[in-house]
Amino acid sequence: MDPPREILAGLPSQAVPIDEEHPLFCDLSAPALTNGAEQLVFAVACTMLLVLIFGNLIHRARLNFLPESMVSVCLGAILGFALYASDWGGERDNLDPKFQYALFSLSLKLFCLPMIIFESGWSLRQRDFFSQIGYILIIAILGTSISVVVVAQFLVYTSHYHGIKDMRTAYAYASLISSTDPVATLATFGAMNVDPLLYILVFGESQINDAVAITLFESINGNEADKNLTLGKIVVKIFVLLFGSLGLGIALAVALVLIMRFTRLGRSSHNAILFLAGSPFVCYTLAEQVGMSGIITVLFASIMIGGYAPTHLSAEATTLASFFLKQMASVGDTVVFVCCGVQAVQYRHEGFLLSLWIMLGCLLGRAAAVFPMSLLSNGIKWLVSKHVPTETQHYIGWKHQAMLFHSGLRGGIGLVLSLELGEYVDQNNGPGTKDSLVYATFVMICVYLLVFGGSTSFCLHCLGIPYGSQVAMDACLYRSSGESGIFYKVGMKFRRKILKPLLVGKGADRNLQNEINLTEAVIHDATQRQMSSAFGLRRRSTAAVLPDSYNAMSLFGTADPAHVENVEDAMHHIGTGESEALSDALSSIEDDEESFGDE
Repeated sequence: MDPPREILAGLPSQAVPIDEEHPLFCDLSAPALTNGAEQLVFAVACTMLLVLIFGNLIHRARLNFLPESMVSVCLGAILGFALYASDWGGERDNLDPKFQYALFSLSLKLFCLPMIIFESGWSLRQRDFFSQIGYILIIAILGTSISVVVVAQFLVYTSHYHGIKDMRTAYAYASLISSTDPVATLATFGAMNVDPLLYILVFGESQINDAVAITLFESINGNEADKNLTLGKIVVKIFVLLFGSLGLGIALAVALVLIMRFTRLGRSSHNAILFLAGSPFVCYTLAEQVGMSGIITVLFASIMIGGYAPTHLSAEATTLASFFLKQMASVGDTVVFVCCGVQAVQYRHEGFLLSLWIMLGCLLGRAAAVFPMSLLSNGIKWLVSKHVPTETQHYIGWKHQAMLFHSGLRGGIGLVLSLELGEYVDQNNGPGTKDSLVYATFVMICVYLLVFGGSTSFCLHCLGIPYGSQVAMDACLYRSSGESGIFYKVGMKFRRKILKPLLVGKGADRNLQNEINLTEAVIHDATQRQMSSAFGLRRRSTAAVLPDSYNAMSLFGTADPAHVENVEDAMHHIGTGESEALSDALSSIEDDEESFGDE
């Protein structure tokens, strides 16, 4: 038997057979591996720097129609073709599949996704999220399930046009492609200070949607043979995987917060921040080792940690943690889209035609998921409004529904899962089908980014959805001291009776007014700096400069970097006026900005 081809052509290697079950074990010597790693790190690092440079130029030029994530994809495509034409990614004029596996599986699954998911849960506005959790679950669980069925059946019915005739392949692919990733849309929402109901629906639906889509995919794409894969087994596996991962995430979060509480880790801010940064990798890898979903585990662990870890940190440490986690997640997002761009080198004519049918199916599936489920949610809101009149202010109107439909972008998770499709895809649909599906996923990500991600601000303006100065800086759906949704009330009672004694303790206390003052000082300082003189020349007004030079969402991932709201709820400071004080403080800052602009 001939020895396998080496990953890096021309480099010395040892003639040690590769273990076919573990494709990452290769026959390269240590110097060859080091040399190859240095080359790849250099190429990827240069691409990352170019992404930052071009992203900044696009931002300064106000090219809102071109998302920064699309720039990452384009530069990733250039990197892919460069690797293809050189011997850095394998033989010349060939990109080694083992290299691709290492690039996507290791960098995305083990580094990028855990940090991205963890940061999203950490920066979650929990009051808004839990006040709408019931409706988010309806859209995310029922809506995603409907979308999977619609997309899968559409692929089967149109199989004579693209060749996807196997039911298992259709449902597995429909599951992975139903995982939405509206990173470009949410970035625009954050920068434009969009209506809080729309923001939390899009954000919350995308997070729970990921968990549902991944659970469905892993259940259908398992190692079981076709003849043993029954509907009952799939349902049981979905139940175990989803709730097992959810329970494991909450258990790990409780353990990590208790460690912070009893070791007094919060007294050493730098150690506490690094402890938080290492948490997503512990949760992800442990979950994967015990057969659970790492992404789902990290998601629910991060929500719990984001709510209770700040009670053991100072406001300054929490703010720094928010900044550090957000920037790590930004690096992860960039790497994800760069790696997506590398797939451009795997051009297949069949894959491009297949992508057109998939995009059409996904549009139909998205419509079937969003509009009926929004109507169902509005019906429930109408019933609930009899006891909570505030619900009448938060109906999901047709404008919100249109933007929910518009926000169904796809991203790195879908591409990673497409690479994990089993051998049954080629066996049941013909050789090369899996490669065509991978390339079709790449094309869909690019088209959706450009079409939907680039038109977010335009659609907001056309639909007349409030944003910018039309929405208060601290706008939220419910106040802690006012009437709130039924889910929020139930959650607060559970927090007071169970979670606070366990995770916070009786003796713990925080001066929330000091934290409000800190948040006010940070924003006020940034505002005052815009009015300062540079080399004796007066700078332009704050109203014009602030959106470019100071964007809380891009720095911290949240407008509340000190987690004042989360700490208030975790310690059950209800009715003490802290939220109203924060609102007054932020409102005064807005008044200052307007006066600066008038000057």
